[in-house]
Amino acid sequence: MRRQAPESTHAGFNTTGTLTAVLLYYISSTVVILLKPNPSSGVPIYLQLMEQVKHAIETGALKPGEQLPSIRPLAEELVINPNTVAKAYRELEHEGVIELRQGAGAFVSAGAATKKDAERLQAAQGLVAQGIERLRARGITDEEIRRLVEAELAGIRMGGRRE
Repeated sequence: MRRQAPESTHAGFNTTGTLTAVLLYYISSTVVILLKPNPSSGVPIYLQLMEQVKHAIETGALKPGEQLPSIRPLAEELVINPNTVAKAYRELEHEGVIELRQGAGAFVSAGAATKKDAERLQAAQGLVAQGIERLRARGITDEEIRRLVEAELAGIRMGGRRE
């Protein structure tokens, strides 16, 4: 599936003239991807791009096999260095989220998280939040909760090995 040129681009500037956000829509026959890195957030741009692509996949805006925007045109539209986009794409490939095909571009991996996965994780997040609230109500500190969770994940219970 071939992407069309960007439909619209908007750059906002604050009173000092620095770029505050770039809004970019890429249109395919069925997909709209919104990429909006915020240079003033303190989070590296490549990490923002990675999270936004993952979110688009998790919400179903991007489906396995669909092509992502090419590195150079995306960098030009976002007014960022192409190496930043390339780094985000490399990291996403390393995580198994996308596949980089020499000469063809970047495509959503068949094994990428889907909307169903996102819903499952969202439900689990609610259980985690409830558990944390209950532990805090018992006077357990966040650091103690963190250690308990890490020990549980490692398979070690306080006072002995798990069976």
